[in-house]
Amino acid sequence: MRPIDTSSDTVETGSVAPVEIPRAVGRFSHDNVYGNALTLLEAHRSAIVDDARDVIHLDLSCGDAPLAVPLTASLRRTYVGTDGSPDAVAALTARGFEGHHVDLVDREQIAADLRAVIGDRRVASISLIDVLQGMPPTQTVLAGVRDVALEHGAVVVVSVPNVTHADVGFKLAIGRWDVTPTGVLSASALQHYDASSFERALRLAGLHPTASRDVDRERSDQHFPEDHSALQRGTSLHGLLLALREEAGPGAQTTQFVRVCVPGPLTDEAQFVEPFDGVRPFLSIVMRTQGTRLQCLVEALTCLAGQSNTDFEVLVLGHRLTVEAQLGVERVIADLPTWMRERTRLVRVEHGRRAAPLNVGFAEARGHYIAILDDDDIPIGHWVETFASLAERHPGQMLRAVSARQDIVECTVLDRVGIRSTGSIEDIYPATFDFVDHLRQNFTPNTAIAFPRGIYHDMGIHFDESLTTTEDWDFIMRAASVVGVASAPTITSLYHWWVQGASSRTDHDNGEWDRNFQAILRKFDENPVLMPVGSTVRIRALLRERDEAVWSIGHEQGLARLSAEAFGRERERVAMLFEVQSILDSRSWRFSAPLRVPARLVGRGRRIKASTYAYASTEQLAEVVRNLRASRSWRATKPLRRR
Repeated sequence: MRPIDTSSDTVETGSVAPVEIPRAVGRFSHDNVYGNALTLLEAHRSAIVDDARDVIHLDLSCGDAPLAVPLTASLRRTYVGTDGSPDAVAALTARGFEGHHVDLVDREQIAADLRAVIGDRRVASISLIDVLQGMPPTQTVLAGVRDVALEHGAVVVVSVPNVTHADVGFKLAIGRWDVTPTGVLSASALQHYDASSFERALRLAGLHPTASRDVDRERSDQHFPEDHSALQRGTSLHGLLLALREEAGPGAQTTQFVRVCVPGPLTDEAQFVEPFDGVRPFLSIVMRTQGTRLQCLVEALTCLAGQSNTDFEVLVLGHRLTVEAQLGVERVIADLPTWMRERTRLVRVEHGRRAAPLNVGFAEARGHYIAILDDDDIPIGHWVETFASLAERHPGQMLRAVSARQDIVECTVLDRVGIRSTGSIEDIYPATFDFVDHLRQNFTPNTAIAFPRGIYHDMGIHFDESLTTTEDWDFIMRAASVVGVASAPTITSLYHWWVQGASSRTDHDNGEWDRNFQAILRKFDENPVLMPVGSTVRIRALLRERDEAVWSIGHEQGLARLSAEAFGRERERVAMLFEVQSILDSRSWRFSAPLRVPARLVGRGRRIKASTYAYASTEQLAEVVRNLRASRSWRATKPLRRR
């Protein structure tokens, strides 16, 4: 971080009120702003012969000129410093370097003054280190610097402090804004920059960044007070804020932005950010397709055309489409009703795995909410309407309805390929979203949920493209922890389960599914997790169930009074009870849960819990184990238990 001396000269800038130009009083170091600026200049040497005596480097508002010695030694250019302070210029010339009094006023004046300094020489590079933040937003000095750089084909290095450093943001979130004599929040600063506004200011002046070498420090000069809970690395608050900040975008630990630019045309973009005043659809529907099941795509789009609420757009993400598949998808879109065709666009995605099209689709989405609808699933007529109703009552939260499962197979009728169901519709997913339950596995198909756009576009929560399966569960949980979930117990979509043919279950083996599952569990444990309101009640209930099971199964005082024979029988009984528990907790039993739903729906079965048999005898438990192992669920999942 470059210190700024606030006892600076006052300069008139036309119609702008007098401003104080910062003075540099820092020292050169290879890893500070001066060292990084020099590294950029070394990497972007001009085509000009650097050892010629008439080739110079201009350092504007140079102050103590920390760059003078190392730049001269490294680039073999003549160092020329300019400053608005006569004392700074005198000190520079006393060290044997060339110095000139130049005020940073406006475009015309700075260009004229610099041309007078340059004379017949050639400029290879120009630097403005920690100068821009001390000028008013209406300044035109940068454009004047660009004019001179353009005349000589020179590169320009510019740096400013980063106001979005984690130390600044974390304290501001708690209501604290500490202006200091020097540093990130210097008292001499007239404006503050993040990466976007800095680069926009450069482009407006005709300086176009080509490379960066920012200064990164975990602790900035704003890292005080030392015992602030938001700044202490070991606190849960710091961990949560840091995780959110780093996911939102880069720069959490950047103290200085440093850019090397080439001069070019001035852009006509807006100087300041305007609130978005355009019209957004309520819902953007992101639909992945590989173009291999066009009949499914037709059915899904037809169902969208029949929605009771049509305030949506559709983005069809064609993932690695062949030419033939692309033509097929384009024909399907062309056959849509005019009103819907105008809201539907094909976006080709030629990279990545399953998550890549989702990231592209979410980035392209314009809606207030974004929903996923794969090309083989079915939205019922009130799908969009249910989401919209939830959004009115719970703005900003994730919106969750219920998806029912239906087994399907591909079939051919009159030489045309289609699909047909092989069973009834199964209502197997919970009516509401339980965050605690979802910590162990996903109970929400992606067709049943809509995400607020801010999760992706503002919070920076994206799909993890390193995951080859279960990427939706990972994304759902990271988003739910931040914004919460509003639920409606209404079935609004059909989640098609392919009994035969290719699907994600057949494309990835059990080992791959398990590796992704374990990776997501590790991510749950890496950062603090925000729990929704009411979670403590749920956790207490789970702990109570655990305590009751422990007490009933093995409390020590009762076992101590048993005779040796009775103890042996009890140990055998407990072992059998654990066998029941291990079957119920197994992956085979969990994966086969849908097979047991029909029986429960008609009243011929009930959910089996180990706690039900806590007081059962050894013989009764043995019978339970035999029945479980002979059940259709256990036999059907035999392949999962093969090693």
